[in-house]
Amino acid sequence: MGVQEAGLPGCTAGEVKNRADLIIFWGCNPMHSHPRHMSRYSVFARGYWTERGRKDRKIVVVDPRKTDTAKLADLHVQLKPNTDYEMFSALLTILRGKKPHHSVEKITGVPIEVMEEMVEWMKNAKFVKIYGGLGLPASRGGHRNIECVLTLVRELNKYTKCAIGALRGHCNVNGFNQVASYMYGYPYGLDFARGYPRYNPGEFTFADLLREREIDAVLVVAADIVAHTPKDCAKYLNEIPMVCIDIAPGPTPYASDVVLPGVIDGMECGATFYRFDGLTLYAKPFTTSPFPFTKSNEDTLRQIFVKVKEIKEGKKN
Repeated sequence: MGVQEAGLPGCTAGEVKNRADLIIFWGCNPMHSHPRHMSRYSVFARGYWTERGRKDRKIVVVDPRKTDTAKLADLHVQLKPNTDYEMFSALLTILRGKKPHHSVEKITGVPIEVMEEMVEWMKNAKFVKIYGGLGLPASRGGHRNIECVLTLVRELNKYTKCAIGALRGHCNVNGFNQVASYMYGYPYGLDFARGYPRYNPGEFTFADLLREREIDAVLVVAADIVAHTPKDCAKYLNEIPMVCIDIAPGPTPYASDVVLPGVIDGMECGATFYRFDGLTLYAKPFTTSPFPFTKSNEDTLRQIFVKVKEIKEGKKN
């Protein structure tokens, strides 16, 4: 939703590797969440204009905790939890040549001098890359935090080159958003009850539908929703029929009434992944599905769809 408000000034991982001399990790800890990211694409990667790798870059980490990524940083901005929006607003104020209100120090726990130093680093860099993690939307303000950081990136492009990217928590989430966008016009929160796609975050999104108890059956495909939804939503999932397609045991398969074995995408069947920067990558399978009744998760879903269609047509007749 923040992207819809302010746009997405992004770039590929190759641009970061070759050009970025200032990298900011905001609300993420790639040392643990994305172990190969720093060596392959950002901090330590040697590019065309960054031949010395880490020595040609400055690293800033904005995080309430002192993470392993923060220990590697040239500057760790340790703000208070749930004050990201105020921090972005203060940085924007400094970037526009004004001094933020002194109360921002008490609110965020970050001295104004540190904010000014951070802005100077950004203005003097040749190419700035900001990586936002799950800590941003999870902080108070939600999608408004995303909107604010995107506005900061847009303003920063008046002084230098700057781009932003997301380090997400699950495999190919970006792929779902991209495919849903070009097929139906919306990235998520879709409702097809009227026979055409409708979009309304807060009403058609999964957690909200569960809270309103508007769902009476669930089909889960390769998503551990029981482990990643609020407690009241997970409790309601145990009260309704749930079918799960997955490759490994976990809270969702254990809570499901029916579990169908999944086929590993990119290994046991061909698959297209969307990398974290939006680049499409096709993975060729090096083996085949171990199950005689399905070739892929897509094949399983097609079989379910055909069967449901047969049952509905039988009821009409």
